[in-house]
Amino acid sequence: MQGKTEDAGSGGIIWTPSPALRESCAMQQLISTLASEGVSGLDSYEDLHRWSVEDPGRFWPAVAVFLGLRGDGAWEPAFDSKPGPAPLARNWFPNVRLNFAANLIRQADDRAAIVSWSEQRLRRQLSRRELSDLAGAVQSHMISLGVSPSDRVFAFLPNIPESAVCMLAAASLGALWASCGTDYQLQGLLARAERVKPRVLIAARSYAWRGGSIRLDNTIEKLVAQVPSIEHVILVEYLEPAAQDVLSLRSGVSQAAFGDLARRPVPLDTGRLFPFSHPLYLMFSSGTTGKPKGIVHGAGGTLLEHKKEMVLHSDVRPGDRVFYQTSTSWMMWNWVVSALASDASVVMYDGDPMIEEGRILWRLAQEEGVTHFGTSAAFLGALERQGCRPVGNFSLPELRAILSTGSTLYPSQFDFIMQSVKPTWIQSISGGTDIIGCFGLGCPLKPVVRGEVQCKSLGYDVRSVDGDGTRVIGEEGELVCCAPAPSMPVVFLDDPDGAEYRAAYFSEYGTVWRHGDVLRETPEGGLVFLGRSDATLKPSGVRVATADIYAALQPVSGVQQSLAVGYTPAGATSERIVLFVVLPEGGQLTAPLKEEICRALRAANAFFVPSVIIRAPDVPRTANNKLSELPVKRILRGEDPGNRAALANPEALAFYEGAGRDEVRAALG
Repeated sequence: MQGKTEDAGSGGIIWTPSPALRESCAMQQLISTLASEGVSGLDSYEDLHRWSVEDPGRFWPAVAVFLGLRGDGAWEPAFDSKPGPAPLARNWFPNVRLNFAANLIRQADDRAAIVSWSEQRLRRQLSRRELSDLAGAVQSHMISLGVSPSDRVFAFLPNIPESAVCMLAAASLGALWASCGTDYQLQGLLARAERVKPRVLIAARSYAWRGGSIRLDNTIEKLVAQVPSIEHVILVEYLEPAAQDVLSLRSGVSQAAFGDLARRPVPLDTGRLFPFSHPLYLMFSSGTTGKPKGIVHGAGGTLLEHKKEMVLHSDVRPGDRVFYQTSTSWMMWNWVVSALASDASVVMYDGDPMIEEGRILWRLAQEEGVTHFGTSAAFLGALERQGCRPVGNFSLPELRAILSTGSTLYPSQFDFIMQSVKPTWIQSISGGTDIIGCFGLGCPLKPVVRGEVQCKSLGYDVRSVDGDGTRVIGEEGELVCCAPAPSMPVVFLDDPDGAEYRAAYFSEYGTVWRHGDVLRETPEGGLVFLGRSDATLKPSGVRVATADIYAALQPVSGVQQSLAVGYTPAGATSERIVLFVVLPEGGQLTAPLKEEICRALRAANAFFVPSVIIRAPDVPRTANNKLSELPVKRILRGEDPGNRAALANPEALAFYEGAGRDEVRAALG
């Protein structure tokens, strides 16, 4: 028994860790280890977190040793005095050299490394030995191509085992890895690949979607034709028999089939060692607020942060099975693959998560014994709207925790999980691509409070501040971080003097990282994430977080999705709230439905009530399923919406640029 569930009604504690969990979890073991080494006064999680941010020079080496990171050299000092490209950037563990892949494939044996499903129920499993041998085969091919630590590898792959195999091969050689999911169209794909300037492209020739497979040959050919840096292509085919034809690629570009390489397995060589902060991943921010930031994360910082989050915060143990609903475009893919470093198995899924009436992922969790099930508030909301109750079909006996990120998990969704999925430990987590990790996480030593993230991430000095930079508790403020941490970016792409890095996080408060999220800290140390700062509304000068509006609308069954933006009519001095709603097929925005919407919002806060409600066919979302209010806000102001390639559904903007804008102006002027 991992914990006790409780009926919290409208708020309060809904889950409490059992004494057995508290005593056996790695978090408690860390506290005991630190006490034996002379660190006193760690009587609670809050004490541990306080020490972790007040003394990062002692905390991070202690955690690296406790977690068993594999590297050569001394773990002290934690960082040297060399100035970084931006405030809080440090040269971490200057005396340590390691290989990222060696930390993920810690022992090449017959234990399961990856279990994978496609929506056609195609099941595959790789042992740790098979994973090593396949990665070694790709590594050997890359060596024959002359791939070196200065090279970049770009992957256009679905969430399948080959994605992890090829990443490990590239990481073992010190090459920089960037990936993009097959849900991206050519425009968005090119926007990233042209900036990456990869020497090697790894691409899938097909992927699974809604009962069939979608071929990508034409997209790959166009990509290679328009990205001159690409010299070599590795083609992955997994849904159909290996294609005998070769692609029509630009002259001089080599192509190899992954299947051919796989027939020459060889153990992965992880003997090459690199500095702790050697570049590992090149990732891009969503780009909805401007040009996507090209963020370079180091191997050691990524490894240390991910293992800290999984082992200490999420209680991932050897033999566990960790699933996250993600694509290779999103940092949660990078995160879940790191479960291998904790001697856990990674569970993958490729396809539409809503087939089988939204039950396929729960069937996957049941049949594969998933212990940690990761998803998003958007997926849970879709299940609830269509009446899917996994609890009636799946007992999920191995499941110990449900994690959710990507957007705010509303209080009512905590109820949905407990009542309709399984009463269990809910880990609402939140962070970002910028730190390839989380600011707020689960904690096996604390209860779960309905609607809250349990705790701040160890080592991250997270605070909520007002416009003057003064810390506030119990009210909304800006999320800032006041201490350095290893998973902060090493550098930005094409930013030699660090100007873009500094502008991204330090232009507001100088030496303090401003993340761009609205946050409320509770007196008990919990966190409530309320959306992006740029989406905050100010009707009548009162600050309103869009996440609160969306949460208040959850009980309104006639609304499938909603998007709230601020609009100031010509000549007006106060912003008005415009609410766009997506209705079920055949639904009508009737006067009674409008009144129900307003009544639900008024019950939460009178300032939430919109000036106008408009039916929309869709709402814009980023690739990781976050609502994107800013493009719509710009459109209503008569401005360009910004980077369309940052959206998973850029076609949704057509409505707002036409009928939607016209309706707003007709109603409000």
